[in-house]
Amino acid sequence: MTPPLSTRYQWQLGFAEIPRPLALPRDHDVVRVGMVPGLPAIEQMIDEGHRVGPLLCCIEHCRLLVPVRTGTSHWWWAPQTDCVHGSVRQCSTDGGFAGCHGRLWMLPDRRLAAATTEPETLHDYLSQMRSRLRDVSGRPQAAGVREACHA
Repeated sequence: MTPPLSTRYQWQLGFAEIPRPLALPRDHDVVRVGMVPGLPAIEQMIDEGHRVGPLLCCIEHCRLLVPVRTGTSHWWWAPQTDCVHGSVRQCSTDGGFAGCHGRLWMLPDRRLAAATTEPETLHDYLSQMRSRLRDVSGRPQAAGVREACHA
């Protein structure tokens, strides 16, 4: 199995949650997605010429927190993901703060960087990735099932 942080691109890493990236707007929403579909979807976006924003990666919960423009949470719906209003950086979907350890910022190369990731494009690529994962396994992943981060 490929490690969850395996990537084809060079990322600048910030080995702490604070300070946040300078280019990140103060007001934004956050899409929370597992690393298994999330990182390949982000890489596919880059492959096809889309610019992406910084990613907050939680190693402990195997989640990516993807900043997107404010207002996205009002229309977002994608399986195995959610979008929260405001710059909430909680990994947990139950509303509580899980006290995450091992979170880091991943910033794309300057040529590929945007202040935030375009939510419509992210939604499309996550949907495509979910379809690919279903095709490989023969069945969809059950909602709410925690992805295996280490195998």
